[in-house]
Amino acid sequence: MTTTHAPKQWLWEVAVAVAIIAAIAAAAVWTRTYDTRSHYNRAHANFERGRYREAIAAYDQALQLEPDNAGIYVNRGVAKLFLGRYREAIADYEHALRLEPDDAHTYVNRAGAKSSLGQSQEAIADYDHALRLMPDTAYIYVNRGQTKSNLGQYREAIADYDQALRLEPDNVRAYVSRGRALSGLGEYEEAFAAFDQALRLEPDNAHIYTSRGDVKFDLGQIQEAFADYDQAVRLEPDDGYVYFARAYARADLGQYAEAIFDYDQALRLQPYFAGAYVNRAQARMELGQFQKAITDYDQAVRLQPESAYVYFNRGLARAEVGLSREALADLKAALEFAREAGDSDFITSIEEKIQEFEQDE
Repeated sequence: MTTTHAPKQWLWEVAVAVAIIAAIAAAAVWTRTYDTRSHYNRAHANFERGRYREAIAAYDQALQLEPDNAGIYVNRGVAKLFLGRYREAIADYEHALRLEPDDAHTYVNRAGAKSSLGQSQEAIADYDHALRLMPDTAYIYVNRGQTKSNLGQYREAIADYDQALRLEPDNVRAYVSRGRALSGLGEYEEAFAAFDQALRLEPDNAHIYTSRGDVKFDLGQIQEAFADYDQAVRLEPDDGYVYFARAYARADLGQYAEAIFDYDQALRLQPYFAGAYVNRAQARMELGQFQKAITDYDQAVRLQPESAYVYFNRGLARAEVGLSREALADLKAALEFAREAGDSDFITSIEEKIQEFEQDE
């Protein structure tokens, strides 16, 4: 059985959140009428509770009253981003930029959506533009560095993190991201030193443990990674992403039932977390719970309808229960999205699996 893990993604969520806060603050200033404020405040309250669909509906109503309010478009785009509706989010950001062409935060958020679609170079261009508008903004350097790291441009990413640290010497995210980039270069001693520095600044920051655990996991130090993830859960028991990380390690240790428990907790806290549905489905497949796995993949497809790995995994699950035609349709959808993202290794894997299926029919 070949399945694909959802990526560990807490750092990106944190990066986007910084831009969201700025955008929400701006929109609060831009809203003009009482009725618009009422819709906007309802949207914001729903957003804060993770009710992104309800937030979008309220933003829709606000835009009917103020169709030229750039901030509302930005925040509706953010809600769509969290639902995996990346192209719709980009459309909202582009509308906002036509209204407010010099808003750096909108470029940052559009970069987040583009990065999620695998459009890393285009995302970097948006960060470049944002930095021309706000050249002394540390978090934009960190975000751009993370996108460069996704491309394997670790030295260039480290240069961005170093610039962020020159601007903000106590920037924990910059240290953590620097540690990840150094680990990508195989410079593990320096990587762990960066994590240690982050922990000196914020010893109770669960996400530093999560990130350090990821590096240990990639080194095959699964028990040590689990210890870091376990500490993260103790520090942030109301954060779905730390449960997701611990579940990752439990699944690798063959503790599939325990992993499912952690994914359950992650989804209770973050109900729109597509990666948790994907990985819970994978654990269920390992236990032979194929129908339950398909149900999880269905939910993941609804949340991330443009994700190649979600369609790929659902195709494999459907094949296990004899749904050959539906499985092949999923694999072909996965191939289309993988080609769009330019993921050459994954394209090859999908093409091989499609060939297998077609030969078996």
